[in-house]
Amino acid sequence: MNVDQFWKIIESSRRGFDPGRIDGNMEQQREELRGLLLKLPPEEIIGFRNHLLQQMDEAFHWDLWGAAYIIAGGCSDDGFADFRSWLISMGPRVFEAAASNAESLVEVADAPGVEDVFFEEFQYVPAQSYKELTGRELPAYAGHSRVEPAGEKWSEDEGNLERRFPKLWARYRRR
Repeated sequence: MNVDQFWKIIESSRRGFDPGRIDGNMEQQREELRGLLLKLPPEEIIGFRNHLLQQMDEAFHWDLWGAAYIIAGGCSDDGFADFRSWLISMGPRVFEAAASNAESLVEVADAPGVEDVFFEEFQYVPAQSYKELTGRELPAYAGHSRVEPAGEKWSEDEGNLERRFPKLWARYRRR
């Protein structure tokens, strides 16, 4: 599986997204992704998982963590993994825009139909689908993952977030 195929599956998993629905879009997408993965041979599910983890690694950046922190009013390391999972679930356009400019999320995070910016369950779908299809656990990921976020670290104590992300700060810190 290549990265384009990976993103096509992500986009297809969003088919049932309804901007008018206040909840249920995440569950719909998770189930749609599960169905799409179950149609693939096991090695393609492994490939999908590998691309998912590569994108999680690419999004392991201080700017995105700062955006998640502002939007949610705080964000732990586990929460940041769930945020990155959500970011990937939103598709390649949202992901790439946020990866190049975290402030692009000001237009996405509370758009109609977006229930939450943390989507923990999404990242587990490949392993669940693989096990459902094969009866076995998904093999361990052989790729490399960052230990520390990329980019310049921020600190909430120094007003750093407000200066670095003025649009996000103006939108979400007033709540």
